[in-house]
Amino acid sequence: MSVFQPHIVAAPNEHKIPFPVHVSLSKVQFCREYGSRMLAASGWDGTVHIYCLGNNGHSEEKRFYYHGKPVLAFTFAPSFLGWEQNRERGSRPGSHAGGIRCMEYNAEGGIIVSGGWDATVKLWDARATTVAGPMQSVSSGERVYALDVLGNKIVVGTSDRLVRSDSRGIILRLDCFQYQTRNTAFFPSGDAFVVSSIEGRVAIEYVDLSPEEQKKKYAFKCHRSKEDGVECIYPVNALAFHPINGTFATGGSDAVVNLWDPFNRKRLVQLHRFQTSIVSLSFNFDGSQLAIASSFGFEFEPAPNPMPENTVTVRHISDAESKPK
Repeated sequence: MSVFQPHIVAAPNEHKIPFPVHVSLSKVQFCREYGSRMLAASGWDGTVHIYCLGNNGHSEEKRFYYHGKPVLAFTFAPSFLGWEQNRERGSRPGSHAGGIRCMEYNAEGGIIVSGGWDATVKLWDARATTVAGPMQSVSSGERVYALDVLGNKIVVGTSDRLVRSDSRGIILRLDCFQYQTRNTAFFPSGDAFVVSSIEGRVAIEYVDLSPEEQKKKYAFKCHRSKEDGVECIYPVNALAFHPINGTFATGGSDAVVNLWDPFNRKRLVQLHRFQTSIVSLSFNFDGSQLAIASSFGFEFEPAPNPMPENTVTVRHISDAESKPK
């Protein structure tokens, strides 16, 4: 993967969402329904904020939900018992024995998939009208750190390995990195997925285990810099695929966002450096906007003083920046 002389882009087409600057961010996500302008952000203070993005950089907070414990995961679904946009209160369809680290919605199957620190992956019926518990619960062997779902496939990153599973509960184990998996995401085509780690690496893996397909997989180094002759390696915390073009964005603890072309194995764009670590990324339904959550994750000691502000930034992404080249 070529990373030399990136096209570094400043910030003429971005604006900040009015998220509380003192709250550490955990996740940001666009609603992926066609035409939707909804964006949600969660924090370690137990809150979820839902915004409606308007024109000319204006955004309005529509809902505020206090959970009581740090919110590490959430997802948009058309209707679910957990909480709905037009309801003031939520209900509790079920739980994990440990903290819930990941949650994603699969529109094709109408299910929500959650993964937790109790080493389980659970599937929930998003169309259920009564509390019936999970449709399925699968052991992941270790704590779940990353998860994505597409069609009948689920990819799960655990504390010591990568686990792949489909809706039938078939599990295959695969070692991608020497160090901890940080995030994972499916290609929009579903034939491959990308995995990131704390060691400043990203791997492209293919679902089909045939030798022909496995020859296509590769990994590359990123989110690294040299300071006084010493190489600094940063965790790659965030991944997000452009839903139309099939390119993807990475965000790291170096406070940088990169856009990559996985087909031609090169970097397309590097955005300007943010104040602190990038913890989450999300494209909207057509890929024209990228939400960027920047928040210090206590990866470094000592912590900066004063602490940098926590921000949610929405940036316009053009085809020139996101199409394969």
